[in-house]
Amino acid sequence: MNDAAQIKKKKAYLWGQGAEWLCMCFLIFKGYRILARRYRCKSGEIDLVAQKGPVLCFIEVKARQTKRAALEAVSMRQKSRISRAAEWYMARNGHGKGDISCRFDVMALEPWAWPTHVKDAWQTDVRK
Repeated sequence: MNDAAQIKKKKAYLWGQGAEWLCMCFLIFKGYRILARRYRCKSGEIDLVAQKGPVLCFIEVKARQTKRAALEAVSMRQKSRISRAAEWYMARNGHGKGDISCRFDVMALEPWAWPTHVKDAWQTDVRK
């Protein structure tokens, strides 16, 4: 990989890190409790895991030049991997019992704008 490609890749990585941080702050401001950031397991990765009341939210953060591009960037394959990682998270952290429900959200971020929080962006069956 040449220097220009490495610089571009590092810039994209740092922009993504900043987007996650900004979305995390935005969620805290809205009353969410952040339980995990960049949760990884063998099934996949979840950008943010947050809870508000009895709802456990698995959040995918996408930073793009436009909000539309960010919202369209979550593929079916990603949704499947995030769903499987959510099952792992719930099993490992004792969220399988009780009156907790879960949902999958997307937070889209474009330059110089507040994050757009799309609640319940997709449905899936998560085994608790």
